[in-house]
Amino acid sequence: MIILTAFAIGLLSASMRSVVCYVLAGGLIVAAFALAAIVSAGPVSMPALAVALLSYNAGIAASVFTSLVLTPRHH
Repeated sequence: MIILTAFAIGLLSASMRSVVCYVLAGGLIVAAFALAAIVSAGPVSMPALAVALLSYNAGIAASVFTSLVLTPRHH
């Protein structure tokens, strides 16, 4: 579920086409993870954060790649 959510956030932030949105969304992912780690009673999995950030970046890359493929080429 973390992978799908982070991928969707990446797709949605890429549609904004602003570096500020990219940084803000990535920062909010880290902030939400940190808050969950603070209020959690058990240990926190750092690989889960890494997977979320990689999925977020994959969502941005998928959006950019899709727009490049669908853009008509002018010769």
